[in-house]
Amino acid sequence: MALLKKEKNYDAEVPGGSLADIAFLILIFFMVATTIDMDKGIGIVLPPKGEEQEINKNNITNVIIDPKGIVFLDEKEYKISEVKSAVEKMLMTKPKMIFSVKTLERTKYNDYVKVLDQMMMANASKNISIAQ
Repeated sequence: MALLKKEKNYDAEVPGGSLADIAFLILIFFMVATTIDMDKGIGIVLPPKGEEQEINKNNITNVIIDPKGIVFLDEKEYKISEVKSAVEKMLMTKPKMIFSVKTLERTKYNDYVKVLDQMMMANASKNISIAQ
């Protein structure tokens, strides 16, 4: 008599009990290992609240930036790259000059930042007033 061997079917299974733990550890690893770039913004120090001063109108220069990237310093037209030298010349004649910066509607933010950078390079960081 022939012995019949009965074949056993084994079900292959991947244990899933620790799958949530592994996913959680991977999530924590990427949160810790990832660096987030933070925009620094415009580095202008604002005066304390309530500290207002009267300024002679002769010591105020209006800086207007139009949508085409043209800068007007007291109605004289300049390119953005020329702002630094113009501001330096004005500060040589009047060291207490205040530059009131204003943009027209639809002016690109990049042009605004470039003009402020030019003024910072001309050492006018304490002489900038942002107009509305």
